[in-house]
Amino acid sequence: MEEYIGIDVGGTNIKIGVVNKKGSLLKKEKHPTKILRDTGNFISEFVKLINLELKENPQIKKVGIAVPGMISKNRKTTVYMENIPEFNNVDLISILENKHPNTSFFLENDANAAAIGELHFAKNKVPKNFLFMTLGTGLGSAAVLDGKIFKGGNGNAMEAGHIISSNGKTAEENMGKKALIEMALKKIKKGQKTNLVSKNLNAKDIVIAATNDDPVAVEVFEKVGFVLGETLVSTLRILDVKTVFIGGGVSKAFKIVKKNMNKVLKKRLPEYYLENLDIRLATLGNDAGIIGAAALCFKED
Repeated sequence: MEEYIGIDVGGTNIKIGVVNKKGSLLKKEKHPTKILRDTGNFISEFVKLINLELKENPQIKKVGIAVPGMISKNRKTTVYMENIPEFNNVDLISILENKHPNTSFFLENDANAAAIGELHFAKNKVPKNFLFMTLGTGLGSAAVLDGKIFKGGNGNAMEAGHIISSNGKTAEENMGKKALIEMALKKIKKGQKTNLVSKNLNAKDIVIAATNDDPVAVEVFEKVGFVLGETLVSTLRILDVKTVFIGGGVSKAFKIVKKNMNKVLKKRLPEYYLENLDIRLATLGNDAGIIGAAALCFKED
């Protein structure tokens, strides 16, 4: 069975895996992004990782790469990566093709790649039209329409994380990892009852605390639910789809999030949009980025 390499580039880690055509992850590894950045030669070090992976897997001739930001319409160049500026305006695919002329490389935005992975490998039946939102470092989003990623006029549509919320901040500023930590720290400083500790607090701590009904963590995700609801109102009116997948690490607290999210949807959307609206958790979990990146390789199949 044919195998592919999927590379999920994130602000924290670069995850690399080997995936077969059925979407099974055969092996994976991760490399801290900061270590590559600290060398001062990020692109060169990134290419070295791919060189090594291809050397270890000579049977693989197709590589999919998912990146957290904007890319060119022809899917050859990384244009703008807020969290990895070394990637800005890099003709990445040409660099890789010159190194490996017998290998095909495919580049895509990470949220788009995760949506493609869900389209091909979700554990339940997936419609041809859906919205995908991933709650992680920021808020990523993608739309699949008639079975294909919606790219917009110049290739970078669906930046729903930059929709302005009612408080004047973007959705991402309100519910990205940084926002979660800031909200929790404010509540801790006020002396609210919690098991969370200010020192070295991270988003994962808050997610775990929320699943254990910690009062501060629950309040944080209730706010996330409100903001997510507002973001969905705008996005659903534009796309007119009936299925929404929610992915990313923060989705583990979705049980809390969905209460306020549904309140906002019911308040702001007419029955036309609410009828048969199906908002569900994505099924590929922490490996969605790698599997989605590998699924990009299906373009030539």
